[in-house]
Amino acid sequence: MRWPIRVQLLLGILSVVVFGIVAATAVSAYLAVRAATRQQSRDFHRVVRTLTEATYPLSQTVLEHMSGLSGGEFVVLDRERHVLYSTIPLDADALAALTSARERSSPDLFSEASVVRLEDRAYFSDEVPLLGKARNESPRQLIVLYPKDRWSSVARRVASPILLAGAVTTLAAILVSVVVAGRFVRPIRVLRNQADSIAAGRFEPVAVPRRNDEIGDLTLAINSMTEKLSRYESEVRRSERMRTLGQLGAGIAHQLRNSATGARMAVELYKREEPGSADAESLRMALRQLQLMESHLQRFLQVGQSGAASHQPVVLQAVVEEVLGLVRPTCKHAGIELTVACPDDSVVVEGDRQSLVQLLINLVLNAIDAAERHAESGPRVSIALSTVDGGGAVLQVKDSGPGPAAAVANELFEPFVTDKPDGTGLGLYMARQIVEAHHGSICCEREEDMTCFIVQLPTARGDRHGPPTDR
Repeated sequence: MRWPIRVQLLLGILSVVVFGIVAATAVSAYLAVRAATRQQSRDFHRVVRTLTEATYPLSQTVLEHMSGLSGGEFVVLDRERHVLYSTIPLDADALAALTSARERSSPDLFSEASVVRLEDRAYFSDEVPLLGKARNESPRQLIVLYPKDRWSSVARRVASPILLAGAVTTLAAILVSVVVAGRFVRPIRVLRNQADSIAAGRFEPVAVPRRNDEIGDLTLAINSMTEKLSRYESEVRRSERMRTLGQLGAGIAHQLRNSATGARMAVELYKREEPGSADAESLRMALRQLQLMESHLQRFLQVGQSGAASHQPVVLQAVVEEVLGLVRPTCKHAGIELTVACPDDSVVVEGDRQSLVQLLINLVLNAIDAAERHAESGPRVSIALSTVDGGGAVLQVKDSGPGPAAAVANELFEPFVTDKPDGTGLGLYMARQIVEAHHGSICCEREEDMTCFIVQLPTARGDRHGPPTDR
């Protein structure tokens, strides 16, 4: 049988609290009623004693006055038990009832044995001799009557506030227990649902309650675990994708690269055998395109590897010139305006030349593709190299394309993220790996009508310029 925490809290705590309240209320009410009845009994017996010991004549007026003060009724009988004075009307039957009540009377006036009913009203009754002797008075008897309903009303008046306070306290204890139990159960239910979501693969944090207790700490811990699990899952999925891509693409890329290398060697051999051929320019373009194909295939072979194996001084102007030789035919064929701006002094960085060439090729090819898809406004691609104060090189690649889609703008440099119908989403990922391997940074910005990819690299040994070792 399932026992929810709410029920466990209510049954345990509430049972003890309610039992304590009920017991305290009952005892308090009993003691209060008992004290009130004792006081009432003492007051009434004092009145009776005053009448029985009186030295003045007991007249009808005196009895009525004492009845108004005490709330009781009084009847004075003579020796023959005839009614001399009475504060209530009595007939023969009523007098007979009083006589029978005397026979079964109890020493305690306020007891059930002393109850007599007169005209549908119950009274506590007792008969006492009149001890006071007024001059020329014969011995008399005094019958004392006290309404039972008046006696009960006093008890109710005393007990009602205590019982009401006990009932209100019990109700308040129940409400507080329910609220306190709910205060614990609701966040636990939220955390249980969060655990179910995590088990289902939904790693979304829950709102942290405004409470400084263990449940608040548990919520923070679960949110932290959710964040870490989400990050771990992303890393595992990315690693799995990269591993799968490496396994599937390595063989294909290797075979294609061998074929491209063979074709390039055949073209070079033909060029050497026919140095004066009229198609020399076309052959040079074919060689460059084959080199570009080899570069693409090399990119797939290097997926998941570090961006640079060893670092040496590299002149960035030489890297730019090499990339220009590879991409100019593509720009010319697509009708894209390609501009280059480099400083006169050599900008030297510590890095791997082939990795930096691969970095710039990826950025320029992306720019060419974006500009070509937006050719109606005059496609343009520009490459700019500059330095910054304090040491550092800045390489900018701009294009007149529409820019990345908003859906992928924040994840451009993640693997397999692309808005191109035929894109793989690996070019910018590889670019980021290469930049990070060179201790630099890369970002994308939108400047007016141009999309700009900005690469910042530290210069060699903190210097802004160096010898043209790679020209």
